[in-house]
Amino acid sequence: MAKRKKRSASGFWIFYACFVAGMVIFWLCAAGYVKKGLVKYEENQPERTMDGLLTKLSEEELGAYLNAEISVSRFETQEDHAEALRQKIAGKELSYRVVRGYQNPSAPEYELLADEEPFGHVTLKEISAQPFLKLLTISQWAVDRVEIDPPKADLAVEVSVPDTFLVYFNGIPADDRELVRGEEAVPQEFTYAAEYVKVPQFLTYHVEGLVKRPVIEIRDRNGASAAIEETEQDGVIYAEVAGFAESSMPEELSKMALQHIEQYTDFFSGDLPGSHASVKPLQTMFPEDSYYLEMAETYRKEDMWMYSSHDSTSFQDEVVDHYIRYNDELFSCEVSFTKKMRLTKWDSMREDKVHFKVYYGMVKGEWKILDLQTLVQDN
Repeated sequence: MAKRKKRSASGFWIFYACFVAGMVIFWLCAAGYVKKGLVKYEENQPERTMDGLLTKLSEEELGAYLNAEISVSRFETQEDHAEALRQKIAGKELSYRVVRGYQNPSAPEYELLADEEPFGHVTLKEISAQPFLKLLTISQWAVDRVEIDPPKADLAVEVSVPDTFLVYFNGIPADDRELVRGEEAVPQEFTYAAEYVKVPQFLTYHVEGLVKRPVIEIRDRNGASAAIEETEQDGVIYAEVAGFAESSMPEELSKMALQHIEQYTDFFSGDLPGSHASVKPLQTMFPEDSYYLEMAETYRKEDMWMYSSHDSTSFQDEVVDHYIRYNDELFSCEVSFTKKMRLTKWDSMREDKVHFKVYYGMVKGEWKILDLQTLVQDN
């Protein structure tokens, strides 16, 4: 009887030990299963997808998320817009926050932030859902839509150039689409010349909706780049030609200009043959109705007698330069020299430094002086 009780007790403890071991193994497996499931649940939170997206954005992949339908100036590209966005967020801390009140739990929405400043909107989508322990659902997420706020395209450029010049923005030529319609302006320096020949008139090209400062190039009629003067005011860049390009002057034109100006000064000093009688000696130099012939005639009648008596007139330091060919009908150059003479009354030498800018136009098949601008004239 005692032996039977002993065996029964021994069997109980063996069964109990096996039961406890089984329970331990069961709960260890259950705990491992739950832990693995919780880790998977945590790893598949939508925030992990957002973290991965921020990494891509910080690695300069903004261009891939730009809306291809965004209006871009024909002088810029989508990449210019992407670069503007990269500069906007450069050096800033990128983060996100949940959009409050989004409607679809399977499509959470987030706002992208750069130093707490919004710059985009993200919508995720649930691509799979697996129930877990009847209490949780392990979902997998993917980016459904990224809407990056376009950069501000609020920069404008206005360029004024003569009509013989071409304007390029970022290497692309401007045309009638950018031309500001209106009356073409005649530069003041061509006021007299415009009465006889076609003169350069200034045109204005206007471009707006740019995200960055463009490279502006102005080329003359020969294709040479011209110097540019730029200013900026209220978000608008203003540019114009710093000056017309000079070129090498044909020798026959140089000789003609020098001869004309020396004869012109000889008329006023009374040294040009026939100058005391009429302006006829000057008529071959100017158009027949030139203002300068009228002025010379008035001088001849009223003031020529006052010019000091002299002889031994000569010219020294003769220079003809700064030749500018505006078009086939118009050019200008500068003529300078020193005119010397002996004043007979005092038996002393007089020197006149003469410096003119001369505008020539093709009138009836001949080069005529259309305008004269005195640059230096010290007596």
